[in-house]
Amino acid sequence: MHVRTALAGDQRFRTHVVALGVSIPVLASVAFLFEYDAVLTPSLLYVSLLVALYAGWTRAGLLAGTGAVFLAILWRFVFPPLVGYLRWSWETRYTPPRALGYKLDPPGELYEGITHGPLYALGGATVLGGSAYLLGALARRLETRYAADN
Repeated sequence: MHVRTALAGDQRFRTHVVALGVSIPVLASVAFLFEYDAVLTPSLLYVSLLVALYAGWTRAGLLAGTGAVFLAILWRFVFPPLVGYLRWSWETRYTPPRALGYKLDPPGELYEGITHGPLYALGGATVLGGSAYLLGALARRLETRYAADN
């Protein structure tokens, strides 16, 4: 397998993975606006990891699979603070994830989400999305190997 093929993948399946990767944050945005966000953050990450696993299984490309994870993590850092800023709300549901328990005003929350979000999203996409993609590719290789033996 060439590096370009592994990164770009098959056109047909890449289109499916990109559509899934973009639709996850869109659906999460609608759910967040309807205030259904109790389990939204972990489930959003799990679904995006399944998309990366699917990208590895179908040879859709590493960039498409990790892109879905990147968008999901970036959404969590940017979209809730943006809604909090537009509503000028101080509720905790509008804060981006952080290790310390401090709180900022709505513009500060949005600024922190915009500045920290891409860094965490890149790291998460590289580690988590890359691992999920490799697991999907490995599962496909093992399945084809054992299917050929039977």
